[in-house]
Amino acid sequence: MQFLKLLFWLLLCQLPAWAGAVITAKNMEWYHGLAQPSFLPPDWAFPAVWGVLYVFMGAAGFFLARDTPPSGRRTTLVLFIAQLACNALWTPVFFGRHAAGAALFVLSVLVVLVAWLLKRAWHGSRPAFWLLAPYWVWLGFAWTLNYSVMLLN
Repeated sequence: MQFLKLLFWLLLCQLPAWAGAVITAKNMEWYHGLAQPSFLPPDWAFPAVWGVLYVFMGAAGFFLARDTPPSGRRTTLVLFIAQLACNALWTPVFFGRHAAGAALFVLSVLVVLVAWLLKRAWHGSRPAFWLLAPYWVWLGFAWTLNYSVMLLN
């Protein structure tokens, strides 16, 4: 039964990746036409990093659902789903609507949500905390990229 629960969380966290991949692929010509910061990683780095992070997020969701004390579990899981929804929103805003400023706002909200989730994970599930920490660091880098693209364009 634990395996099925883990599988559920892993698959749930792939939804933003699958939806985002379709939107991103359709807009790569636009993206490559933007002025980019000098520290922009190569295109292949994004799916590689996000692929790992979505697996980490799925495992973290599993640990949060399993390990968080019942008194705080609902709030923690609602927060987890909220950050996942916010994560899924960024790609259609940035790539679909070509709105770097609005995407930066979405990303700012996401950074705060994940920081809050990290605080709750620290007290509810240390494995979830350590699985989510790289995600938060990457979001900081993504925020810097998004901000730079907004300024340059």
